[in-house]
Amino acid sequence: MLRASLSENNMRKDFFSIIDEQSQSIALIGMPGSGKSTIGKLLAKSLGWQFVDTDDQIQLQAGVCLQDILDQSGYLFLRELEETALCKMLIRRRTVVATGGSAVYSQKAMSHISRNTTIIYLQASVPILLNRIDNLDNRGIACKPNQTFEDLFSERSLLYQKYSDLCVDCGKSTVAQTVAKVSSQLYDYLRTDRSDETR
Repeated sequence: MLRASLSENNMRKDFFSIIDEQSQSIALIGMPGSGKSTIGKLLAKSLGWQFVDTDDQIQLQAGVCLQDILDQSGYLFLRELEETALCKMLIRRRTVVATGGSAVYSQKAMSHISRNTTIIYLQASVPILLNRIDNLDNRGIACKPNQTFEDLFSERSLLYQKYSDLCVDCGKSTVAQTVAKVSSQLYDYLRTDRSDETR
């Protein structure tokens, strides 16, 4: 028990050392219901970093909720607002960013955030996502009229995989387990990256 505890403490210290050296922030991408905001807040808290939610920023600037933007101006306009918010964002060190689900439609926005962040895709299956979402009709999801959630999932999954540095399966995990998974996989990823640079 003592050895295990010491090992965990050493890994934690090493993790913070590595992530500090990298000067990289973290961006979370994924479908609605994947837990980007919830996981992002807890991850930021565990790291002692700041947390930014782009959906919150868009709603604050627009003065209305995402669903109102969709109803009044359409899904393409909402995607434009998201692209603008991400491209104008000055991503400081030690920040966890929860992006909107449609961020990956903008190559310009993804290119911008990839310069300063490690991008993590929170992945879950359609049934699990739908089970988590209790307000599908008024959640403010930027999709085509009459597009099913399943079709949206198929369309976006390829983009999430394209732009992510890491993919974390969060489907059957609790929030705490997902935060631990993200931290563990990020630790391995950054440690490998640092090893490659020193060769």
